[in-house]
Amino acid sequence: MTIYCSGLPNDQDMIKALGSLAVPIPIAFGDAVFWGASDTDEPIRVCIERKKIGDLAQCIITGRYLHQAQSAKGAGMDVLCLIVEGPQIRSNPDDGLLDMLIWGINPRTLKHSQIWEQVKPAITYSRFDQYLTELEYLAGVIVKRSADVKETASIIKATWDNFQVPPSKHGSLKQIFSPPPPLVPLIKPSLVQRVACELDGIGWSRSLAVAAKFGTVKALVDADVKDWMEIDGIGKKIAEKVVAVLRGER
Repeated sequence: MTIYCSGLPNDQDMIKALGSLAVPIPIAFGDAVFWGASDTDEPIRVCIERKKIGDLAQCIITGRYLHQAQSAKGAGMDVLCLIVEGPQIRSNPDDGLLDMLIWGINPRTLKHSQIWEQVKPAITYSRFDQYLTELEYLAGVIVKRSADVKETASIIKATWDNFQVPPSKHGSLKQIFSPPPPLVPLIKPSLVQRVACELDGIGWSRSLAVAAKFGTVKALVDADVKDWMEIDGIGKKIAEKVVAVLRGER
């Protein structure tokens, strides 16, 4: 069991919590990466990013995490996981801003106790929660919550365990599960893919395979019915329709 971890100073506590499983290496994206089992000869590449609550609030404002996620996808990572690490949070009852529960001096009692403190930079609870929902629902990022670095390490270990079993061998959802397609690819689509997705019968579900097959818009336009039928999921009827449209016959 090997989990490759960023060797940056802010990840040293995570490396310590993972113990002998962690192998610190210079990586340009993510805080931890590992390989998992797939149903093909290619491994599943998993990238885990850890964000403290304040850091994630900053990322929502600047777009930094989305840039990091795109970099990870561009480097060939198949699965992205975001662990949001920090204490309990709430919506402030007065202004709706995001608060977190910390140990500090209670201004009323002047005693050391748990108090609610506004997260900095300031962000509303609803915006924070909406961002995490969109990551899961639209971008397919696995989002986890962790109270501290020890729980973060436990989540990383459990995630590693999960991905050592090929998708087809998981049994918990066997009666109802079929793998869904990704809803929003984090890699910017090529020109060929954008053209292909507009063709009737292709759409986003097949546009990536079309782009991989033809490579350029000219090759896509010049292709005949036989060429189109070589793409998985495209039969003679769709191929004939696409060729007719591209040649101005429809």
